[in-house]
Amino acid sequence: MSLWEKTVAQIEVPSPSIAEAAASRADDLVLGNGNLGKLRDIVVQYAAVVGEVMPTPPKKMMILAAADHGVARHQLSAYPVETTVEMTKNYLISKGAGANALAHYAGADMTVIDAGINADMSGVPGLLDRKIAYGTQDFSEGPAMTRAQAIQAIEAGIEVAGDVIARGYRLLSVGEMGISNTTSAAAIIGAFGGWDALQVTGRGTNISDERLARKQKIVAKALTVNRPDKTDGIDVLAKVGGFEFGVISGVILAAAAHHALVIIDGFNTTACAHIAKAIAPASRHYVMASHLSAEKAHCMALEALQTEAYVDLGLRLGEASGASVQMRMLEHALAIYNDCLTKQEMMQGGNADVGSME
Repeated sequence: MSLWEKTVAQIEVPSPSIAEAAASRADDLVLGNGNLGKLRDIVVQYAAVVGEVMPTPPKKMMILAAADHGVARHQLSAYPVETTVEMTKNYLISKGAGANALAHYAGADMTVIDAGINADMSGVPGLLDRKIAYGTQDFSEGPAMTRAQAIQAIEAGIEVAGDVIARGYRLLSVGEMGISNTTSAAAIIGAFGGWDALQVTGRGTNISDERLARKQKIVAKALTVNRPDKTDGIDVLAKVGGFEFGVISGVILAAAAHHALVIIDGFNTTACAHIAKAIAPASRHYVMASHLSAEKAHCMALEALQTEAYVDLGLRLGEASGASVQMRMLEHALAIYNDCLTKQEMMQGGNADVGSME
């Protein structure tokens, strides 16, 4: 049995009894039933995932995967393809990217993976080399990668996440870097949802009307040429995905197998969650949404995943930006949940201070 098959075999739905117990405690807090709003949902999901009614503050890791896309040759982004290389270097050398600032804000460590950058990145300190190839093929002309490469990318993500989780990290955020990756995400979401290119293709890096029209045509062509099988997550990844999408999908599968929570970011990582769900349906329970991307199809993509965004910041940044905000929100929710007394504890003369919402 292969690594990805062994991993999928370990995935089960989180404990309903833990979820019920956590929900019961949240509803009994002196704050009043319902006053926690969506913070209650955050706590209940995290408690069920880690299997603890009173979960401790988690050790956090941001995982960024970078790769290039053959379809970028059609100039569908506002940025040149060299941006993938430069931004990846920025994460690890100057450490001045938005992802670095947000990881610091979230109190998270950072892991950066070369999944398939179209350059020799061997001189970049700290970069994990999991390069599948020097970028994917142009999926408007045929499959982005072979099925074997798709599996290799997924297993790279499983291996990296497995190591991270073994070191005590139970809360992972995921982000991506790769020019034209929103084109790939649009095709992935279109394949799974049965939606056409006009419905799923957005402006990505805020491109012009002319580039948007070209991007829509490319997505439509990719879906027609490749005919990805929505019942087979590996097939969708191989035909219209990217190497970084495969790695992030693998991270989600590993987290689900080891009872850790993954906070997805925007449109691209939502596409990864769809791939993971197609491979292992129960993996969706280990995925928490964060912000609502500015991409037009993100809301319906989240609905199809049976989840919803917690905040709408209008972000187009990617790089686990919204996920970092959600990491902090989860911490705040856990602090309220753990520190406040329940009505029963208060009646029994509990000596803990009653937390406040301030």
